[in-house]
Amino acid sequence: MSIDPFDEVLGLEEEFYNNGYQTGLDEGIAAGRIEGRTLGLEKGFEKYVEMGRLHGKSLIWVNRTPAFQKAPISAPAVSSSSTGPSSLPKESPDTQSRELPQFSGNERLAKHVKVFYALAEADSLATDNTDDAVSDFDDRLKRAQAKVKIIERMVGEVDGQRGGPKSSGDGAIEDVSVMKAR
Repeated sequence: MSIDPFDEVLGLEEEFYNNGYQTGLDEGIAAGRIEGRTLGLEKGFEKYVEMGRLHGKSLIWVNRTPAFQKAPISAPAVSSSSTGPSSLPKESPDTQSRELPQFSGNERLAKHVKVFYALAEADSLATDNTDDAVSDFDDRLKRAQAKVKIIERMVGEVDGQRGGPKSSGDGAIEDVSVMKAR
């Protein structure tokens, strides 16, 4: 049997193709893992930021709900000699009260606020990277977002950030926020 010197040359293209394919496959798997991990971290961070925003909103709403307010504690009597005019903070006429108005004593509203607070509570959120923990977190986030909509409608507050950009009011043609849907 004779050995043909051109057999190696004829199989060279297929050998280069197989080597290139295997190298591309290995590098693609590594790049896909890196990209997938980066995307997962970004999405997880976005979800936790949103849950933190909702938790802050729940704290404000709980403090505005009369059903969750404690009885006011009367201040102890203080002698007039220890609190002179210089020790009390002076209020200027420009100072405005920064207190938020209390909600009405609606029991349904109090129930919704209580459930919303429990859903958005940061201490009980799972930070594990398991399928069950992620699905539980996503479920709580969606339920909390739904409660926000219910409570906002009940109290007449609307989150201004979700409404899109505000109109500049000058009637410019680029200002599409004033256009109405058909």
